[in-house]
Amino acid sequence: MQDFLHPVDESILYSHPDSVGARIKFYWQNEIKANSVVLIGCSDLRGAGHAKEFSNIRLIREEFYRLVWNDWDFDLYDLGDIIPGNEVENTYFALQKVLEELLKMGVFPIVLGGSMSLNYSVYRALSVRDTPLNYTAVDTRIDMGNMKEQLSDKNYLSRMIIDEPNLLFNFTNVGYQSYFVPNSTLKAFNSLDFEGVRLGQITENPKNSEPVFRSSDFVGINLNSIESYDGTLSTESTANGFTNREICALTRYIGLSKQVKIAGIYNFLGYSHNKMNEKLVSQLLWYLIEGRNQQPYYENEEYIKYIVLHEDKELIFLKDKYVEKWWLTVSLDADDVPVFLVPCTKKDYEDALNGNIPEKYWKTFKRFL
Repeated sequence: MQDFLHPVDESILYSHPDSVGARIKFYWQNEIKANSVVLIGCSDLRGAGHAKEFSNIRLIREEFYRLVWNDWDFDLYDLGDIIPGNEVENTYFALQKVLEELLKMGVFPIVLGGSMSLNYSVYRALSVRDTPLNYTAVDTRIDMGNMKEQLSDKNYLSRMIIDEPNLLFNFTNVGYQSYFVPNSTLKAFNSLDFEGVRLGQITENPKNSEPVFRSSDFVGINLNSIESYDGTLSTESTANGFTNREICALTRYIGLSKQVKIAGIYNFLGYSHNKMNEKLVSQLLWYLIEGRNQQPYYENEEYIKYIVLHEDKELIFLKDKYVEKWWLTVSLDADDVPVFLVPCTKKDYEDALNGNIPEKYWKTFKRFL
């Protein structure tokens, strides 16, 4: 992997014994252990179509290394940065190859920095396993642009959809804002049985995002989804979006998901006069890793079974006995043997009691047809 990576400048390390900077490891000094968390910088913004071609993610590291090491039960490595290629396609290739190697090692990679189009490299790295994949984007927009154009933030999702073999089983967009999404896009989106969760649905209760992340294989956080009044946080900052506290809560839920194999934080510009932007992103990293550390306390194997009668059909819900996690079973054969568990919320169960079958039930059922 050293062919594709530039090491971290260790002069930015923070030496306080309780800090992340005092505990983090570097792969050229230490062998990477399984079940570790690994940071990879990829500053290439060329896929975002912004005047600035590279983000300064060194600023994020400086703040992240100063945060407290919270007795995490795994090793944390910083691999440094993907060396940008002469062409942006070279960067995509390098990131894909590094991620493929890390997945073989059984670690959890976090990609930090460049454009959302880098998620296509994440998808390609996971596709090596040849299994269906669920992708979730935390984003203000649903971009399904012309896949014949150069890969970018505007069409990377379309590339995933038309890829052969087609392994994108489900895609969910969390936090889209209606005035950024044309009706034609929503119609195309719904025709594919993908899911969109509006910003307001999450801000009412950020926990509504947890079932989505629980069923995701990889997640991309677009920093454009965060409100930024001075416009310096990300490539397309907006006045409305998630607050700092809300996005931190979402990031923790991503970390709590055992199914998520790779997470990324994208479109960081890298300049703010008071360092608030880099402080925020460093705290997102911290909450993502903290959620990862709390997984063992959030996963149980004891459930309470609830049956809801709907006309001539039984809907079976399962609830974790100890924490507030719900699933809806989807059956495909005549014997109603459960074959698929769909993460859901208590509200989905309450809606079913009132005679309303959750939309996610039908969408999941149709995907198997």
